[in-house]
Amino acid sequence: MNPRATVVLLLLCAAALVILSPAGGLPDLPLSDAFLPPGGAHPLGTDDLGRDMLHATAQGLRTSVLVGLGTTILALGLGFAVGLAAGLSNPPVDDLLMRATDVVAGLPTLLVAILVAALFGGSVVALTLVLGATRWPLVARLARVEAQALRAREFVLAARALGRSRGGILVAHVLPQVATVARSSAGILFGGALVSEAALAFVGLGDPARASLGQLAANGFRFVVHAPWTWAAPVGAIVALTAAVAILADRPPKAG
Repeated sequence: MNPRATVVLLLLCAAALVILSPAGGLPDLPLSDAFLPPGGAHPLGTDDLGRDMLHATAQGLRTSVLVGLGTTILALGLGFAVGLAAGLSNPPVDDLLMRATDVVAGLPTLLVAILVAALFGGSVVALTLVLGATRWPLVARLARVEAQALRAREFVLAARALGRSRGGILVAHVLPQVATVARSSAGILFGGALVSEAALAFVGLGDPARASLGQLAANGFRFVVHAPWTWAAPVGAIVALTAAVAILADRPPKAG
């Protein structure tokens, strides 16, 4: 099977797990015998309380995907707004926007997220806002470079000579050309958000009301010697989903 088709199939399976997973949180999952190894009744085994790890991982996947998607959308929106404004503006505005970008890029994202979690609780919304609001500089720099290169291209100069407005040129000519930046950046942002959420949840700063892959990994790590599947299931889900999105985002543009 084509590697990219395999990746798409993996993402579709993950989406199906998220959609079909039981509603509610971990306390709502039915209980069975504790520490059952992977088998027919429980494909990923059970944890220390007898909860099915497949259902628990699906619930954790739902939370992690929400954080990843929210972070990616927010960072792409902010990054493209700043990057395109800087790349298409005069030098003073460009310099001001890029200095602001440098300031945000210098912020320690995880430390800011830890501070917000400690002050306001580790809610999914707060974490998504922190990650999205601190990770847009990567997108802004890439979008700025693309916008500056496109300003001197023949089709942009021709559109300007024909009297097209700046907004019309931006929508018709600039945005389609920077779509590759959005695709490649999305893979980095999504994977980084997944790992950051897992790291915070692993040290107890995640949302206690929602199951997440990091929370499950932290719980399973206590039993990694006696029941390694309780740790391997959520960690494997993080690695597989991050790699799948990165591979899909790295798809080269079609020729012509």
